[in-house]
Amino acid sequence: MAFAREVLRVRPWRRQAEVLELVARHPWVAARSGHKVGKSTSAAVLALWWVLTRPRGRVVLTAPADHQVKNILWPELRRLYRQAATPLGGKLYDDHRSGLKYDDGREVLGLTTNEAERIAGLSSPNLFFVVDEAAGYPEELFEAVFGNLAGGGKVLLLGNPTRTSGTFYEAFHQKRDLWATAHISSLESPCITNAEPCVPGLATPEWAVRAKAQWGGEESPIYQVRVLGEFPRQAENAVIGLEVVEAATRRWAETPDGGTLELGVDVARYGDDRSVIFPRRGKKAFKPVVLRSMDVVEVAGKALEAARALAKPGEKPVVKVDEIGIGAGVADILKRSGEVLVVAVNVAEHARAEGYAKLRDQLWFSLRDWLAEGGAIPPEPELEAELVAPTYTFDAQGRAKVEAKDQIKRRLGRSPDLADALALAVWSAKPAPAFSSKRPSLKRRF
Repeated sequence: MAFAREVLRVRPWRRQAEVLELVARHPWVAARSGHKVGKSTSAAVLALWWVLTRPRGRVVLTAPADHQVKNILWPELRRLYRQAATPLGGKLYDDHRSGLKYDDGREVLGLTTNEAERIAGLSSPNLFFVVDEAAGYPEELFEAVFGNLAGGGKVLLLGNPTRTSGTFYEAFHQKRDLWATAHISSLESPCITNAEPCVPGLATPEWAVRAKAQWGGEESPIYQVRVLGEFPRQAENAVIGLEVVEAATRRWAETPDGGTLELGVDVARYGDDRSVIFPRRGKKAFKPVVLRSMDVVEVAGKALEAARALAKPGEKPVVKVDEIGIGAGVADILKRSGEVLVVAVNVAEHARAEGYAKLRDQLWFSLRDWLAEGGAIPPEPELEAELVAPTYTFDAQGRAKVEAKDQIKRRLGRSPDLADALALAVWSAKPAPAFSSKRPSLKRRF
């Protein structure tokens, strides 16, 4: 605490200070939390404290995806280094992989990899690993991390508790006796409680209200994870698991796009619904175009505009439109344009594969499989909430039946238009596998 206040001129708030003290006293610490509670600042404070107070001190900042270190942890460390009350010495590089280095071998570096050997090669009697977004960190890399600590050091696991398995989960459950743990809800932020001075950047009352609306309220697994800092209580019969959605979001920035440009168009049927245009190429979905209060001509025009903006020279994009109701008019207008290949989709039709009650049910499970098999989605909070919302049952013939749209709408407070448009973009008219209730593999892809 004294180092944070007197050297770095950081005044930690109460729960943040508890995490700092836990790391000072214990070798293994795990802290789960909601968003906007100061995790990145805590990681940066601890990294600088360790490297400046330990002979041969080495700190490794790591995370499941490189952009988490590059764009979040490293800028925060650089900010604290520069605002310090006294020069901290060493050579600070812009590139997190080059890190902060001292002539005597002490260093802080950012490292992300899918190769356990790169992690296993690190050594020091005073080694400190900070693992951000630890719930998504590959288990084979955790083995390398703990192998390095055999000679002494510490490890801090930080992040939202998105998974109910793996090392991060076990730190709070089966292996609780091995870890010092902390749990921080975003609602504990001093900017919300007013129990101590508000810290700029922490969760505010306005953010909390917006998050509740975006993520579907307290029963939403995303709200439980990202606001309350709780492990998700998701129904066993959820169509798409939160772990699958979280992984798809994390890899979006680093997933290349390839293949034909395909767009899903879900056309609003009611006044408060949205028309959504969702483009994607191969395993990467682009940011959706969301429209309100537009007629069929305007929606078709926006779909053509999106297709033109993303199409390669000479390419004829595929546009898949839900043709139920006024969607048929959008499909007709797009066909007449001649610029795109239009596929009219009636989700109320019979499924094209065994085991599904209707085509809509097949589309949702095809979307689940696409995400689990490496699909990547932009970080859109409302989309993520819509993807994890639906559950499924079986009809009298034993066919999978996804929860009705009206039921989802009542629970979320809005229609799942973003998810429906993405399902259209992903869907292929080619023969699909029969229904399987087996959860897709969650082995991380790089």
